[in-house]
Amino acid sequence: MTQNKNQSLVTEDSNQMETFDSLTQGLILLTCVAAIAGGLVGIVGGSFRWMLEQTGQLFSVSLVRWHETSPIAWLPGWLIAMLIGAICVAFARSLVRLAPEASGSGVQHVEAVMRHEAEPARLRVLPIKYIGGLLAMAPGMALGREGPTIQMAGVIGHACGKILKLARTDQFMLYTAVAGAGLSVAFNAPLAGAAFVFEEVSRRITLRRMVVTMAAIATGMSVFRTYFGNEIEFHTNGILTQPPLTLLAYTLLGMILGALGVLYNKCIVAGINTFTNSSRILPEIKAGFIGAMVGGLAWIAPHWVGGGETQIQSLINGDFAFKTMIVLIIVRWGLGVVSYSAGAPGGLFAPLLLVGALTGALFSGGLNHFEIYTHPLNTPAFIVVGMAAFFTAVVRAPLTGILLVIEMTGRVDLTIPLLFASVAAVVVATLLRGEPIYDSLLDRMRANKK
Repeated sequence: MTQNKNQSLVTEDSNQMETFDSLTQGLILLTCVAAIAGGLVGIVGGSFRWMLEQTGQLFSVSLVRWHETSPIAWLPGWLIAMLIGAICVAFARSLVRLAPEASGSGVQHVEAVMRHEAEPARLRVLPIKYIGGLLAMAPGMALGREGPTIQMAGVIGHACGKILKLARTDQFMLYTAVAGAGLSVAFNAPLAGAAFVFEEVSRRITLRRMVVTMAAIATGMSVFRTYFGNEIEFHTNGILTQPPLTLLAYTLLGMILGALGVLYNKCIVAGINTFTNSSRILPEIKAGFIGAMVGGLAWIAPHWVGGGETQIQSLINGDFAFKTMIVLIIVRWGLGVVSYSAGAPGGLFAPLLLVGALTGALFSGGLNHFEIYTHPLNTPAFIVVGMAAFFTAVVRAPLTGILLVIEMTGRVDLTIPLLFASVAAVVVATLLRGEPIYDSLLDRMRANKK
């Protein structure tokens, strides 16, 4: 019976052409509900983002100051940081037991809902993602805020549709469409949020879905910017227009990142499999061990941990030496894989943007060192392009990646290099038969249900 119901939903949502009647039926109410849900996402997602900043500061700065004057100052600070990191991450992982769909990014579950392969996440997922995400990311785990925000947004959209007793198909649409408002709020990038819904989640554009998605993003971003500001994510002063021949370098960078994206995805999946199958030890204990390692690293080198936004800005500012960047990309590659493998609430986007940025900086620095070009390559430009190209290689959503980076940096003038590098990344990753990361995670989710 359930299979027949789901099949009818798929037929209605995916296979039939959108008619005027199907577009207009209940459209006003659906749009109003989406707008209400979007406004709630602006509050929830904005507060989540703000709380992450505060808890991160609390761990990295306040903990150091407290330790210096505390009664247990005789204990090594790194030991205390490891203990706190272990407790936070272990508890975050334990919350997932209450709702397994809250594990990891949650984007794969949103996509499963879109395909009617899963039911929308329960309302309890919202506090689990909120609290679990804060606990996991505060000690410095290499996780992104966008994953929890996207899934929390989907839960809010579905809950609003359910409370107002909308049709089942419209409730499913709200779950996936309002998720776009979550990405928009997470990165202050409204167009990227819309592109994400159409390119990655639904992989289909209808006027009805577009109206609903844009309504949710419009109110979500309005509320977010009203209460939490409209500060651009990365400041990139100093990027200059370069000769057309430089496009060859951007294309080569995209090809390299296309291959690296395939490898990164394999590492992520291998890390999850290793974590799951390594032993009979409780996942909370294994997650706590990872949290302890991250907490210790956060004490020793606080500028190397976290989602990656701070490090990207430092890269753009030119604060890292070439040798430091080599070490940092190795550390961040491993940290991203290990952090996500723990299964605590947290996303993939922000950490992989840093890997792309580091690759772009190393690539341009290497070409400048060997004087391949007669003119020096502008490293900040290659950092920006590297972020989009690696995102594209990993997620296989070029439009989302390009819009996301443009909105986070404000660099519309880099559109052409972004296009060249992203196309090259997609082509290489596809020729290497690398599966997009969320397709791989969705396959794992299907396998675990059997």
